[in-house]
Amino acid sequence: MVLVVGACQPVATVPKPARGGTAVEALIGQADVLNPLFQSNESTRDVNSLIYQGLTTIDSQQNVVGQLAQDWAVSADHLTYTFTLRDGVKWADGEPFVADDVLFTFHILQDLEYVQPGAEDWRLVGVAAGGPGQVVFSLRAPDASFPLSLRVGIIPKHIYAGMAPAQIAASPYGGVRAFGTGPFKVGSINQLAITLDRNPYAVPQPYLDHLVLRTYPATDPQSAIRAVLTGAADLVGGIQPQEVSTLQGRTDLTVQESRMFTNSFVTFNVDGDGKAFFSDAKVRVALVQAINRQRVVNDVFGGRADADPTPIPTGDWAYSPAAANLHPFDAAAAGSALDAAGWQLDPASKLRTKKGVPFKISLAAADSYPNQQIASAISSQLAEIGIEVDVKPLPASKLLQDYLLTHKYQMALISIDVGPDPDQYSLWHSGIDPGSLNFAYSRGWGLIDKDLEDGRAAVDPPSRLAAYIDFQMLMADAAPAIFIYASRYEYAVSQRVHGVHMNKAIDPYERFQYVTDWYVNTKS
Repeated sequence: MVLVVGACQPVATVPKPARGGTAVEALIGQADVLNPLFQSNESTRDVNSLIYQGLTTIDSQQNVVGQLAQDWAVSADHLTYTFTLRDGVKWADGEPFVADDVLFTFHILQDLEYVQPGAEDWRLVGVAAGGPGQVVFSLRAPDASFPLSLRVGIIPKHIYAGMAPAQIAASPYGGVRAFGTGPFKVGSINQLAITLDRNPYAVPQPYLDHLVLRTYPATDPQSAIRAVLTGAADLVGGIQPQEVSTLQGRTDLTVQESRMFTNSFVTFNVDGDGKAFFSDAKVRVALVQAINRQRVVNDVFGGRADADPTPIPTGDWAYSPAAANLHPFDAAAAGSALDAAGWQLDPASKLRTKKGVPFKISLAAADSYPNQQIASAISSQLAEIGIEVDVKPLPASKLLQDYLLTHKYQMALISIDVGPDPDQYSLWHSGIDPGSLNFAYSRGWGLIDKDLEDGRAAVDPPSRLAAYIDFQMLMADAAPAIFIYASRYEYAVSQRVHGVHMNKAIDPYERFQYVTDWYVNTKS
């Protein structure tokens, strides 16, 4: 590119990206098995996303598009998906990528000895060879989000053939010799870092020769931030909002920000311990209106999150502003609604009561940031309208096993990554196993169930959007929870590394989606 500065001025050449060089990311937390079928934490998923590819991925507009798949066709009954694979793809060892690799990967996912999360779901899917370069998936019921589930990384059959799942997990090809069809392969691993080398067969080719993932303890994320501040690393992600302030104002780095697909809410238990307080939908709506979400976001996150009054995150393509504005913050209206429902405010105690029962409730929440801060903010705001909330801090595992899955709570604070598809059938459909993580009510849920069924069954986006908008409107009136906020992902990037960009909404590992655009070297 040539830039003409003026009629009589010399011509200035804008530097272009050039191959070569190394970038260093400060990775918070240790990676374990470098195999996408056995990854157990976010750090491992981050590394695997640089090595392996799935049949599909999502683009900047949240459309599901082919990655290892060239395209696909859906049968008229929406039960059969036929995927045609890209031609000319090679593994990082030079062997051709073929349909047998896909069949092998999904047959491992279906193996009875494969005991990772999601195995039971894959066993319900038929997987078979189609025509040349084709793989056919057969479903038992329509599921519009199915192509998105095919982002799981494909592993090479010619390396793992004949191995049982446990042997695959223990193989050196899930560690120091790991490779896939992605832009990088493992070069070396030691206690301090994982060094990735350019995959010579990747398409497109990355500019970088190497990407080093230097690991720092999850218990000390500040050490990763210090690494970037001192120049020991070039990038660090997952920065908490309160830590961003330490990086602002520096001229040697920038902080990039994307929305995330998290949904955080306080659920009301109307069928169990909270029945005496929450069985009336008007009371639940009043509690929803009593919460100033933007105040919570400002106080807890310094404004670096999105107030989100619906079950679908603000960054999702199906998010409905109309549903979000159906019952806006209005403390006066909340107080009047509680009065009308018989919950009268005692001027002396500043506490509401009904038939001698005080409005005192407990809120179970994980004992970590930002959960305790959010819970405290909710407690404080509800106190302003005469409701006393006792925050019950719990280890996350205990909250899940002893409270959420058993439904033994009055209110509980939940934060879930719901992913880029708006399908929330498992969370909110009343037909789900009561022992699972589900928050639907047992009565009056028919229209909500239908919207979730329609959204899952339809394949065309306009029909799905209509179903999910209606779902959000019905949920706003049913008020089974106080939906509070959606998180953002903060990514600090040194000025030494160019070409770093992210989609407007991501899962954390998707910060590497455009890693082939990154460069540190330039040429005229």
